[in-house]
Amino acid sequence: MATVTLKEKAYEQLRALILEGTINSNDQLTEKYLVDLLQMSRTPIRSALEKLAAEGLLNMEPNKGLSLPGLSLQRVADFFDLRMALEGYIVHKLANRKLPPEEIAWFRENLRVQEETASQHDYLAFTHADSEFHRRLALVYENEEMVQMMNNLQDRLFQLALKVLRKDTNRIQNSYRDHLEIFELILAGEADEAKRRMIEHQEYAARILVF
Repeated sequence: MATVTLKEKAYEQLRALILEGTINSNDQLTEKYLVDLLQMSRTPIRSALEKLAAEGLLNMEPNKGLSLPGLSLQRVADFFDLRMALEGYIVHKLANRKLPPEEIAWFRENLRVQEETASQHDYLAFTHADSEFHRRLALVYENEEMVQMMNNLQDRLFQLALKVLRKDTNRIQNSYRDHLEIFELILAGEADEAKRRMIEHQEYAARILVF
């Protein structure tokens, strides 16, 4: 098993704290606060902050320090437009393929976790499973550019997904059922319907956040 370096540990912990909304104020993005929070020295924390800034999860500007990036309603709408185009295309293509048994097993297990966490109204755990479901679709399609784009989109929209679930208490169950239906349509080779349902799935979330 590969040894996890302090830099990697600092990155993973800070990334999770930002995505899950634990760090939600610019006042928390100081080296002193993060040193105390993570119980690490400044060196691995600085390295982690630089990586997170490069990924767009925080802003790092000379003489201005660190800050969390804001998302305008127009930017949110743009993100969802991109997701609809990208994921609609991906599921359409996957429905015209035969998925390997190991991938089918992965999705079945992921959907089981979604169902369990949805029934418990565990918004955070469900959002993690939700995010992995969407990432895996791109990964199975095996287009590296799309995988990278989906990873960036999922990171930027993680907090928004949490807001959707908390804003509409019925959404967590509906979201699970959407995912299950989309996956079954892929397996059945119903390409056009899988694409239509994925776009509908994204449009619903966008309406909640933008309107």
